[in-house]
Amino acid sequence: MPWLNLRLPEVLARLHAFSLFAFASFVCFSIAGAHISLGLLALVIILQIVLGSDAGEETAGDSGSLVAQVRLGFEWPLLAFWSACLISSLLSHDPLDSLAHLKNLTTIIGAYAVAYSLRRHSEWRTPALWIFLSTAALASLWGLVKYALGMTIKVQGTQSTTMTWGAMAAMFLLLTIVTAFSAANGGGRWAARVLSIPQFFALLLSFVRGAYVGLAAGLLYLLRRQWQRLLPGALVLLFIAGIVAPASVRERVMSIFDRQNPSVQVRLSQWQIGAKIVADQPFFGVGWHDLAPFTRQYAQPDPRLPQPVNDDIFHIGHYHNTYVTIAVYSGFLGLAAFVWLMASVWQQLGRATIQSAPAETQARIWACRAALLSFLVNGFFDWNFGDAEVVTMFWFVIGLGLGQAGTHLPVRWDAASPRHEAGAPGEFQHS
Repeated sequence: MPWLNLRLPEVLARLHAFSLFAFASFVCFSIAGAHISLGLLALVIILQIVLGSDAGEETAGDSGSLVAQVRLGFEWPLLAFWSACLISSLLSHDPLDSLAHLKNLTTIIGAYAVAYSLRRHSEWRTPALWIFLSTAALASLWGLVKYALGMTIKVQGTQSTTMTWGAMAAMFLLLTIVTAFSAANGGGRWAARVLSIPQFFALLLSFVRGAYVGLAAGLLYLLRRQWQRLLPGALVLLFIAGIVAPASVRERVMSIFDRQNPSVQVRLSQWQIGAKIVADQPFFGVGWHDLAPFTRQYAQPDPRLPQPVNDDIFHIGHYHNTYVTIAVYSGFLGLAAFVWLMASVWQQLGRATIQSAPAETQARIWACRAALLSFLVNGFFDWNFGDAEVVTMFWFVIGLGLGQAGTHLPVRWDAASPRHEAGAPGEFQHS
């Protein structure tokens, strides 16, 4: 077996590539596969750092360079947010239960692992992106097939809910659209255009209004930031799309403004109850628990609302809004730290474009920034930061964006030869 003839650094290098590409694939359709591959990726990186098997001559033994390679630039707000969450959990009525619910916060490891991998191995950037976009298209096709066969009433990909799928689809569709215009060659641009077709219809037929709004916010950002000359044509296409769209889609979009819509009533009622809880627990919140019991403590079913609406209000354990839910969980201090964290991620993505000269690479980072905006806007309507599938993809996308640029020369491992090579000139600059 060829692997038996490899030295440990070479085995780790191959495992590094395998786990990164597996993570890029699984994150689109399997949360179990995504977390297993992310765990393997993190373990391999730790072993490489400890053993020094992923360090070139330029950085070997240089702890300063290692810190520069690992850090993403938002460590202080991340520490503040984690501290607020831990304090709120420790002060809650059931600290152990609250601490157990913090597990989704550990998915931030994905941003660090992906960014570090792509900074160290710039030749992995394009394969990781295309694996991600291709598996997203395959998951979209699978969702469309199930919908066409009547197996589901809405497209949900391989996920358990349409809201999960919609939030994910908005993010990867933005990256696919940008790739369709900015790939280095015509073949890549046309391939991305083909992949965007099932992705678009899978998002459209999910009927997730928050995802619609999130996608629109991301596209408007890109039009404003990159494609200003296309803005008039885009507005015309949007008008035409509104006319030719199926009635079910138009009705779904217009229901955003209908206060009598059941799901709108659920959200408005939950947000009002959430405001009462925050007023009582303004600093550290109630801890990271199922919120249904707290809802029942602060309010009673409204006889003016339909029974299904009351059932959702008093039995759903979150408040269909990332910001309201975080404020209830960890108070205004936790919410302020979260906003600081997201603003810092946004800022670091902007700085990454300055370090990245190639137009194609810059476009990828802008796409990741648009996906971040989509995630944040969608968060006004759903608790997407608490959804494991969504937040895992979110941090993957952030790592993908920040991994497009760095402060050191990347080290490449040639599978045909165990020697290390420095990355191509011009891709990175020494700090």
